[in-house]
Amino acid sequence: MEQKNDFSNLFLSHSALIFLKASETRNFSETAKFFRITQSAVSRSMREWEKSWGCPLFDRSSRPISLTAEGRIINQELQKHLKSFLDLADSIRKESNLKPVVRVGCVESLSVDLLPKLILRLRDKTRQIVTILATSNSLHRELLEGKLDIIISSDSTAELSGLNRTLILQEGSLLVLPKSLKDSNCWKSWKGLQFCGLPFIKYHHASGGGKLNDVFMRTAGISVANQIEVDSNSTMLSLIAQGAGWTISRASTILQNKGLMNEILYLPMPEPLLVRKVYVLTRQNEPSALMQEFTQLACSILKESVAPELIKIAPWLKQDIFVLDPTSGVMVDMTGKRAEER
Repeated sequence: MEQKNDFSNLFLSHSALIFLKASETRNFSETAKFFRITQSAVSRSMREWEKSWGCPLFDRSSRPISLTAEGRIINQELQKHLKSFLDLADSIRKESNLKPVVRVGCVESLSVDLLPKLILRLRDKTRQIVTILATSNSLHRELLEGKLDIIISSDSTAELSGLNRTLILQEGSLLVLPKSLKDSNCWKSWKGLQFCGLPFIKYHHASGGGKLNDVFMRTAGISVANQIEVDSNSTMLSLIAQGAGWTISRASTILQNKGLMNEILYLPMPEPLLVRKVYVLTRQNEPSALMQEFTQLACSILKESVAPELIKIAPWLKQDIFVLDPTSGVMVDMTGKRAEER
């Protein structure tokens, strides 16, 4: 949250903060940019800190740099104590009735049916809520740079360190086609879609939906003609409504664009089914209480209002829509059945 850096400065020395950031980025140049100092200042600070510890903390023999065994131990202890300090600061702030400013990022497909309800339920617990909508790729960058506190993303970015990830929603995908194909059976097979006479419209390659679709089609060996690439759901559906092509999307995208529902076709996709997963992501060592409440509220809203609407749009996906049960920590469908039981 917005106060995190100030609280960190209260508990840790500047050298310790630089060490933690360098451990995360594994790059002195990126660390220098974060603190708005020179790379040589970072290198000098870390060498002096290593001298104080009496041992090397970084292995500089390869790129990216890595922590030595001693560096890993110190990093783990600092992370553990920093989290305790930040939770303490968060508790003190709440006791003092100093409500936090929370900056939230969200993917477009949940910006209408999930995000507003979340804001309304959180407004009594915060001094201010700031929200932005962007592609998953942009949201991750803003989160890592400390410009956002929590994001709702369709890309877990498992390869990035320093983040907490909680899977909250899993939904099967569907086909979206123009009404000109209403009497065609081309949608029943991938071969039929390849020769339907219309191109495949791609989501932007840097977006969560774009990455998801690209990996799926590459893995499944599906090749289709492509001419247009967009990063907006409303633009995508509007193009399809005007007969420009077809795509693979989700019921949540249809739900977000109710005004176009009667101007397009949304149908079951041929096997194999593509599944989209949605995550709540935060930086590690953030005060955890409000973030946990954020996740619990998101799951409650998804279960109560969003998932039932998704099933109305695509009833054939009833068995393929799961929401996290925060109490048990498992993904369940609308009947309470666990995902792993499928």
